[in-house]
Amino acid sequence: MITYKHENYVREAIESILMQKTNFDFELIIANDHSPDGTDEVIRSIIASHPKGNCIRYFLHPSNLRIMPNFIFALKECSGEYIALCEGDDYWTDENKLQKQIDFLDNNKDYSGCFHNVIMINEMIPNFKPQPWRVYEKNDFELKDTFSKTALFHTCSFVFRKEFLQIPDWFEKVLSGDRALFSLVASKGRLKRIEGEMGVYRKNENGVTSTLSLKNYHKKNIELFRFFKTHFSNSYQNELNKMINYHRYEYLKLYVSKALKFLKLK
Repeated sequence: MITYKHENYVREAIESILMQKTNFDFELIIANDHSPDGTDEVIRSIIASHPKGNCIRYFLHPSNLRIMPNFIFALKECSGEYIALCEGDDYWTDENKLQKQIDFLDNNKDYSGCFHNVIMINEMIPNFKPQPWRVYEKNDFELKDTFSKTALFHTCSFVFRKEFLQIPDWFEKVLSGDRALFSLVASKGRLKRIEGEMGVYRKNENGVTSTLSLKNYHKKNIELFRFFKTHFSNSYQNELNKMINYHRYEYLKLYVSKALKFLKLK
């Protein structure tokens, strides 16, 4: 769990993990990127008072590292056979989530990871009704499926084998490491969608996608797929070029739209 300015959310996130019922031991790595609010106090109070507080290994950085260095730091601290992800403003809703996903991976060695459906809530839209974040038409996915216009699945739903954790030199340069990680893991085996909605994605004003302009969003995706072109084999170049061209087209459309508005004002 990476967290930054999640004072109002992190308790729900942590408690949703500590409520997990499993037949195996797990630890919760929390990396707080020098939050300027009360996130640190909330985390420390849970560690001190929760019956499973000793499951938490907590790191508070003395200065702000930024998202990707903090994400890489947290990943490197993981020591278990599997890694599950949940950022500090999202949360899990099924107490058997981890058990279900680990059971699947234990019994299906040809899969490198698995995920599930999540519900999205949007705090920036008044009276927003919770809704499925994605609708899927299949359950099995491979590497080329992750080369999509938007993320294939949500971060808080992903569990993968730690042996497949890769952190290439370019990893720190991407906008958000989850999409890059999904593809890196998918290059080692198939991904499975587990039935059930077992988590919540909370869209709020502090989120990466909420604070990012559309131009930068498309620019960063172009960079990501260019990194993929150097990392993955030649057999995926066509798919990656299509994604680069898509984001380049969307990026240029924004410039044209801005120019037309300027001319209209003139």
